[in-house]
Amino acid sequence: MATDSIRLSGRPRVEELEGRILEATQDLLIETSYSGTTIAAVADRAHCGKSAIYRRWETKVDLIVAAVRASQVASEAPDTGSLRGDLLAAASHFTGSDGRSGRVLASMLTAIGTDPDLYEAAYRDVGQPPVRALIEVIERWIARGLVPSTVPVALVAGIVPTAAFGSVVLRKRDLDPAELLELVDFVVLPALRHPPA
Repeated sequence: MATDSIRLSGRPRVEELEGRILEATQDLLIETSYSGTTIAAVADRAHCGKSAIYRRWETKVDLIVAAVRASQVASEAPDTGSLRGDLLAAASHFTGSDGRSGRVLASMLTAIGTDPDLYEAAYRDVGQPPVRALIEVIERWIARGLVPSTVPVALVAGIVPTAAFGSVVLRKRDLDPAELLELVDFVVLPALRHPPA
């Protein structure tokens, strides 16, 4: 019983420390760029030892990718009952609420050309999940007979992510909801040969 109460009381502190580390990493990415976001600087900002970081993330790249992912809306393939609704819900991953996630992501994206390990991890863990969610949505509606099977699924699924990453790199911000709506209604749905409602 006493062990359970210790474990239960200890878990929030662990999550709190991880949250502090990820937030400190995000702050440093915004303030000092990728190169300035060192493990030592994160530890200092998060008020913890470097060993506490290395116990959770083996490398700086792992930490950076985790911090970027923590700043974003989770990517999923929803089933809202309509193609347009599914596309908008899946693509909402690319809209930020306060601009912070866009600045965090922009810092990472500007560094991927100089760090092959970062490029590989960012592509796999940040870039691919939201694209897979959009592919899943499109393939579901092909199976339901609403979208032609001849549609180039991967190409169409990449439209919103490409626009979103362009916005982040060039404007240091996520797409806003109005831009996302226009992309889906005037680009993605017509590409799927399905006019917007």
